[in-house]
Amino acid sequence: MKKTGTRRLTHALLCVLLGLVVGIVGTVMHRVVVTDHLLPVGVVVALLAVLAAGTLARAWAGYAGVVGFAIGWVVAVQVLSMRGPGGDLLVPNQTVGLVWVYGGMLLVAVSAFLPASWFSDRPVRAVARVSDESSQPQITTGSSPRTTTGHFGTDA
Repeated sequence: MKKTGTRRLTHALLCVLLGLVVGIVGTVMHRVVVTDHLLPVGVVVALLAVLAAGTLARAWAGYAGVVGFAIGWVVAVQVLSMRGPGGDLLVPNQTVGLVWVYGGMLLVAVSAFLPASWFSDRPVRAVARVSDESSQPQITTGSSPRTTTGHFGTDA
């Protein structure tokens, strides 16, 4: 289906909203750890959400969707990375914070550069249907072109 300019713009704006939501939720949740083993499950889940949402934006609205998603995500993460009025930080200058910011940017770029064939409705190759007779190669020998290999004699 052809997308009109209004529909494309609407999809791009919705992808900006998606980027804002993923950026806000990921920024708030990226520091969650399992306390017994100090496993950084928050940043892993947040980065997987960035990759999934970026791929969704690309599949739904093409490059305009990815750009919209990236703008929304970067704005949300950068605004929430600044010091709050009480001096608090949601994204401190620690390994987990740097992995969240730079890893998220990398995954947005990865979703932008995925192969276009993954998002196309067209089949990659047309499958030729072959009948049983013609599926086996016919090699002709002998005095007549109709004499196939394995048969002795001529057409007579």
